[in-house]
Amino acid sequence: MSSQTITAKAVTAKTGATGPRPPWERAPAVAATLLLPLVDRVPAMAAPCRMHSSIDRIEASLAEWTREVGLQTPARAGFERMAGRAFAGFGVDAALLFAKWLTWLFHFDDEWDEKPAGHAAEIVEATFARLGRLTGSVPPPAGCSVPAQARGGAVPLQARGAAPVEAAFQDLWRITAGRMSARWRERFALGLREQGAACRAEADNRRAGRVPSAGEYPALRRGTAGPYLFDLVEACLGAEVPARLRESPTWRTLVDACNDVTAWCNDVASHPKERANGDVHNYVTVAAAAFGLSDAGAVAWVNDRIAERAEDLRTAAMRLPELFDRLGLSPAQARDVSKVACAFLSAPRAQLEWLLESSRYSVT
Repeated sequence: MSSQTITAKAVTAKTGATGPRPPWERAPAVAATLLLPLVDRVPAMAAPCRMHSSIDRIEASLAEWTREVGLQTPARAGFERMAGRAFAGFGVDAALLFAKWLTWLFHFDDEWDEKPAGHAAEIVEATFARLGRLTGSVPPPAGCSVPAQARGGAVPLQARGAAPVEAAFQDLWRITAGRMSARWRERFALGLREQGAACRAEADNRRAGRVPSAGEYPALRRGTAGPYLFDLVEACLGAEVPARLRESPTWRTLVDACNDVTAWCNDVASHPKERANGDVHNYVTVAAAAFGLSDAGAVAWVNDRIAERAEDLRTAAMRLPELFDRLGLSPAQARDVSKVACAFLSAPRAQLEWLLESSRYSVT
């Protein structure tokens, strides 16, 4: 998607690009192939993504960073390839920073989905409290100083014996916070707290052996996906959305719909792995339990919800030009905000292609 100001034509464009066979046509079948019927139903998932022209450089830089902070990334996880598609039209720094945050977020997510900590609400709360202190949003305990990176300074990655996930967060926050306003940093911290509350709710469910209802699951999943991930698009592009636009129903729908579409697609692809791990926090599992559906029926039901939410995403994007005029955004502001919106519009297809080629959800 071009980085120019968003237009209705850009939102509805659909191409029939040809080229080498995509990797999922050369690979063994994976659960993500169950998402392929959406290609004919959802314009945002129809057109193949471009890959960033510097993807090899991004991949090498990401690998170097993960070694430096101590994150163990599975072979062929390919987080840089999702970022390389979503940020194909932007600079290397933008795509690399987003790839680092994606890598961190997926590692962090595994702390709760695949380890005993995900059953312990007290561990969830303590972990998020530590991250909150790193952002400066949670007062430190008496006698404990705030790490310098919360104030914009540099701190050794393994300072104070931080675990790799926390060391990586320290480094990313140092890089990201310094380029954004105090208002944006407060918004990020709020999203982190929302994720903490959602992960705490999941821990309570796991301990009680409870499957979330179909009505409550979307909001819960939106929280565990990391609401700040979508704010990070602004930081990566250096384009902060004006408050009057960000707080509008149209922009809120755009962000939430992108979150829902990508999270629910992830649920379809990860369902076999999460079922094998005994985790019920998956929309396919929730739908099967709520409506008495088979696996195939539950996947079809979730795909219908994805298609509906993708239409909300498209409709919100088409309303943006008129909203820019109504709110009096300058041409420069409209261009910057359009870059952010275009990244959201690229996300469903970028994620689909990543899900189809990544080894992350392989059941071993």
